[in-house]
Amino acid sequence: MKKIYAFMIAFATLLPSCNNWLDIDPALEIREGQMFGAEQGFMDVLTGAYIRVATPTLYGLNTTMRLPELMAQHWTPVANTLSAYLGNFDFEQSDCKQLFESIWLQYYQTIINLNALLAEIDDNKGLFANGNYELIKGEAMGLRAFLHFEVLRYWGAAPTVAVMSEKAIPYTREVTKNPNLLLSLPYQEVLRRVLEDLDEAERLLANDPIRVYSNGVLNSIGTLAGVNENLPHPADEFHYFRQARFNYYAVKAAKARYYAWTGDMAKAAELALEVINAKSADDNPQFSLGAEINAGNGQLTFPTEHIFAVNNSTATVTLTPVFFNYSTAYTQTVPLLNTAFESTLHTSDIRYRANRLWESRAVPLTNTSFNYFKKYNEAEKTAVSDVPLIRLSEMYFLAVEGGNTDLFRAYRIARNLDGSIDGTLTTPEEVMARLEKEYRKEFYGEGQMFFFYKRLGRERFTWPAGKDVAVGNYRLPIPESQSVFE
Repeated sequence: MKKIYAFMIAFATLLPSCNNWLDIDPALEIREGQMFGAEQGFMDVLTGAYIRVATPTLYGLNTTMRLPELMAQHWTPVANTLSAYLGNFDFEQSDCKQLFESIWLQYYQTIINLNALLAEIDDNKGLFANGNYELIKGEAMGLRAFLHFEVLRYWGAAPTVAVMSEKAIPYTREVTKNPNLLLSLPYQEVLRRVLEDLDEAERLLANDPIRVYSNGVLNSIGTLAGVNENLPHPADEFHYFRQARFNYYAVKAAKARYYAWTGDMAKAAELALEVINAKSADDNPQFSLGAEINAGNGQLTFPTEHIFAVNNSTATVTLTPVFFNYSTAYTQTVPLLNTAFESTLHTSDIRYRANRLWESRAVPLTNTSFNYFKKYNEAEKTAVSDVPLIRLSEMYFLAVEGGNTDLFRAYRIARNLDGSIDGTLTTPEEVMARLEKEYRKEFYGEGQMFFFYKRLGRERFTWPAGKDVAVGNYRLPIPESQSVFE
């Protein structure tokens, strides 16, 4: 998947730091009349939001590979460091507080810039052509809902113990730099607003190009390969690269997550199936499970499965010390990984075989070895830039959990898992035991294992070792800069 626009890196230099509370870009304030005086200005602000969420502060590192993975016990902890503090849910440490503060700020700064766009777009509807009013507004509303829901998943109580009438997090639809106006709302009100925004985004994105053209076409500007010749060419460049935008199917998938979080697995499965069964106008599946042919370097995030991904233009620089440097990189031991990936049973698992996902290498000038995590390797010294936030395999898991257990066989075949597990999903307990293992294998390094545990209110981890976890530990403390106003 290519960058959305060539100006993305240049535009990123305009983004404000996280040092000031909800500091809207001064350049945006100065040029607000000009910025929203043309269609391109709205496109630029939306692109800026995507750039923000792809930075290391959010999905370029912290909210995918670091924070949720350390809490899920996926990396070997180092004593007296962030990895040990988060692994033990010791949130009072200053390193944890600083991390939470920076993540919180970046989420809400992004949301407020989306709000600035949404506050202006209806009054400027005449500026737009080619259905871009609906696309831009739909994406902005969907992304706003998605980001608030992500904040809730981190800072709200686990849904199994949440009191719906108690305060959870702010859900803001305003443009403000005044933190006094960002007061937390009751859990049920946050959920209501998330769904309301997602519903409106779905309505606006009804004619999203991703419902017509294949992702192969939309990721290749200027080609109609594999598309019915009678179809009109996408109207402009803004209609391409839909997997890197909060597209129509991203809305459906986010709603599937939402209903799973609220405990309505039948509805979650229904929405997941809509994504699984989605087809482009050439009658081919819009998304497909990654298989053996997709399992080389740079492919273990399975791009054909990306429903929504972000492009981290600094991926190599960001991830080199995290995964490619033996002295600082996150790791896990071979015996524990063999247990997690059931290596004696699933000897041909396309993710784990042939040193694809992990590789043990000798440490230079020593007699020791180090186990490297390779999901984000594009080549030996470069990282993949597209970070998936929602993938097709998650939709399969939600559908299976919602009662469509026959779909697990298609997933199992795609991953080359041993066929002996096909007949083991006969009770709800067996389904959940299998899904726990598969969430770990499938989303290692992506952050979804933590939310699986939290959604279900699991009070004990069984891997890498037995660990009791109080359900209250799943809820991050509201940063002090915000809590003083609550």
